[in-house]
Amino acid sequence: MCMNKLTKLTAGAALIGALAVGTVACSNNDHSESTQSSKVEKSKKNTKKAVKQNETKLKRTKIDLSQSEALNKFNEKYPNKKIKSIDLKQENGTYVYEIDGFDKTNEYTATINADTGKLLHSHSEKLDLDDRHQKALDLDSVISRDEATKIAEKHANGVSKEWNLELDEDDGKAYWDVEVSDGTKSTEVKINATSKDVVRTDRDHGDDND
Repeated sequence: MCMNKLTKLTAGAALIGALAVGTVACSNNDHSESTQSSKVEKSKKNTKKAVKQNETKLKRTKIDLSQSEALNKFNEKYPNKKIKSIDLKQENGTYVYEIDGFDKTNEYTATINADTGKLLHSHSEKLDLDDRHQKALDLDSVISRDEATKIAEKHANGVSKEWNLELDEDDGKAYWDVEVSDGTKSTEVKINATSKDVVRTDRDHGDDND
């Protein structure tokens, strides 16, 4: 009789012990899974945050004033001038057109707000003797800024941020220089504005890749 009671008590104690060990093991597993899940969730949040920040950097800026409208503003200030170059760039967080023109004696520059169309700055100065035989841009024969943008973004990852159209003094050809940004790095793509050929890409304004 006593032996049966002792056997039952021993078996009961063993069962309780097993249940306790099982409970601790489950608790440890739950904690481990919870920690792992927390790490995965944190990683996902960091990834989403990085993607969102990059998308913000790469957000395509809408330019309200077209190139034609900017040229009209320039012509209002300086009528009947030949166009030397057209820049569309950021200054103090705002896009501006900087247009250079000339005639037989003077060179003219006008800076125009690309959002409002307001003339921000203008000046003229005498041409140097060496510059009096320079050629003007033939705007009817060159590709548009939109087309240059598409070509540049095809050759470099990111979104186009700044543009420059001008004649190369050495070969007399017109080129678009387009700066493309991926949110962390910039690539400058030089495009023949007539043939549409990409002639050079400069990554980070330092590494040349032909």
